[in-house]
Amino acid sequence: MIPAFAALALVFVAAGCGGGGKQHAKAAPSKTTTSPATETQTSTVGTETTTTPAAQTNTSTSPEDQQGGAGDEEPARSQALFTGKGGRVTPTVIRVPSYIAIRVELRSSDGRTYELRFGSRTLKADREVGSMSTNFAGLRPGRALTGEPVGGGNTVRVEATAEPGP
Repeated sequence: MIPAFAALALVFVAAGCGGGGKQHAKAAPSKTTTSPATETQTSTVGTETTTTPAAQTNTSTSPEDQQGGAGDEEPARSQALFTGKGGRVTPTVIRVPSYIAIRVELRSSDGRTYELRFGSRTLKADREVGSMSTNFAGLRPGRALTGEPVGGGNTVRVEATAEPGP
């Protein structure tokens, strides 16, 4: 009787030890593992407890499906920042990559009023509205947007002559 009990205890202890060197990799942050309420088999020997789930369901969620996932932020665009100071708007020329949308922004760093007209769109920055911006479609190579001053000041240009990249 005692040898049979000892053999049975040895089987449970060996089963509880597991695969020694085996380690399970952690799931990537983009994967969700759920374990629904299922039956489990539990065996207890001394102070060790082994629980084996009867069934497990893995569901994978694409980053595109999550809020703020890949591509959900904003489309690529170039920044063209003009700053008004001392009655002038600088820089006078900003080069951007071709075909990439452009965000043109006008800021007033000294509180004076600066206005630029790009075709039918006008940007105005002053003491109350420190900066104003608008978006334009990308330009073909060699093309430019010209900002004409309203009132006084200098003309500015956004040219599609830069190469894309960092």
